Amino acid sequence: MDVKTALENRRSIRKYKPDPVSDELVKELLEAARLAPSGTNHQPWRFIIIRDQAMKDKIQAAAFDQKYLSEAPVLLVCCADISTYELDTKKRVQELIAVGAMDPGAIDTYPGLNQPKNAEVLKGYIPHAMLNVALAMENIALRAVSLGLGTCIVQLMKPKKIAGILALPENLIITALMPVGFPDQNPAPRPRLALEEIIYKVV
Repeated sequence: MDVKTALENRRSIRKYKPDPVSDELVKELLEAARLAPSGTNHQPWRFIIIRDQAMKDKIQAAAFDQKYLSEAPVLLVCCADISTYELDTKKRVQELIAVGAMDPGAIDTYPGLNQPKNAEVLKGYIPHAMLNVALAMENIALRAVSLGLGTCIVQLMKPKKIAGILALPENLIITALMPVGFPDQNPAPRPRLALEEIIYKVV
């Protein structure tokens, strides 16, 4: 399946068959996530794979009781790891220099590279980290289509409550939930704005 076909066929699936999703298929999805782009190649995405029914039920309850979250065979909790902005930035810059993606001088000029970052400073990176996680999630959604699977990106939830249920450390910020399974519905395409409506300006 080519990329355009996957884009045209992707839907937000809210009804799933009970058929199990193999570990091999889940690995294919996460490999697609691993290949996503990210700012300074931080790769801050972290995934929690949930198959346990009792745990899915608890998360569903903390996500306004959206039943398909627990009905899907697999539920991914997609998180942003903001500790990467403290611990990994210098390493990532060095890697990008090594492959020719950055000028060698970047090691001396990259903003804030050698400045310590306390917890308050790291919070400022949350939007950046969550954007990168969203890029990885779109890769998952498109790869899922090519494998005959369905997904849904869900942000209607109580992330702090879910973080408590999963006993997540403070550096992991939940970006979205993503149920995965074989679709038990074939929704019609959602309405989309015309191309002319999304081009704000041509300069």
